[in-house]
Amino acid sequence: MPILISKDSTFINILRSNLKEHYNSHRRNIDDKIHVSDILWGSCLRKAYYARVIKDYEFTDDDIDNFVRGESSEHVLVDLADIGVGQHELFFEDDLIARPDLLSVSPSDSNEQQQQQQQQQQKNLIVEFKDTKSFERLTPENPKFKGYLRQLLYYLIISGFDAGVLCIRYASNRKLQWIKRDEKGDYFFSPLVNNETGENKLPELETWTVILEKDSDIRELLKDEIRMRVSILRAALNSKNPLELPKVAEEWKCIRCPFLKNCNPLTIEKKDSKKDILDDGKIIVLSS
Repeated sequence: MPILISKDSTFINILRSNLKEHYNSHRRNIDDKIHVSDILWGSCLRKAYYARVIKDYEFTDDDIDNFVRGESSEHVLVDLADIGVGQHELFFEDDLIARPDLLSVSPSDSNEQQQQQQQQQQKNLIVEFKDTKSFERLTPENPKFKGYLRQLLYYLIISGFDAGVLCIRYASNRKLQWIKRDEKGDYFFSPLVNNETGENKLPELETWTVILEKDSDIRELLKDEIRMRVSILRAALNSKNPLELPKVAEEWKCIRCPFLKNCNPLTIEKKDSKKDILDDGKIIVLSS
């Protein structure tokens, strides 16, 4: 008797249903504190608003993919790697909550007395794990990298720490060259030679050390940015009216948003600024 194969959506429907149930049990309500991920520069405040206001929406395949990749990557790097990373809950002023991953580190030494001294001088680092399907390796000039960096910087502001690590895992190891961007998205060219080895091989995991000194003027700039974005989102949630919330600067992000019909961004005149306050030489990249 031959082997029988047929396409069957039963499993994906169960997965979608269960993940939707998991999301609903953890979803943020109108009165909950605002989370750092709600107000990041470059993210959409309107999406953060509708995610709390809309009681039910269609859980998309993108939602499933993002959830599975994010959860699995963090599980491997935090739980299985066993490098001393743990999640901590922090607060900023009255209405902002953050749950960064903290890594306690101290220099290793075989001398027992020195080890005891070092344990008393352990240094905490904020570690931000990100998983991306980007075909290009992200640099500090890239908008997506800036979004990742912003979340780490917000954590440094809230915690008072001066150092952190940004860890980016790439799901794709295929080399592509960016050509252009339009309202439909990005266009890439794929060279005939791919999957190189040795020095030419694309990294699957990259880490960046980020230092923001405690007396830096940039801290006050970022604090003002945090306060402004928290304030307008909280006002919209309290009034249950998103009219004063700007749409995201990069409008192509709206295309796959699950709240597109509710938001109707074409009718919204206010738009987030594309200008980043951290431009103009406020970020210095050191060569490795």
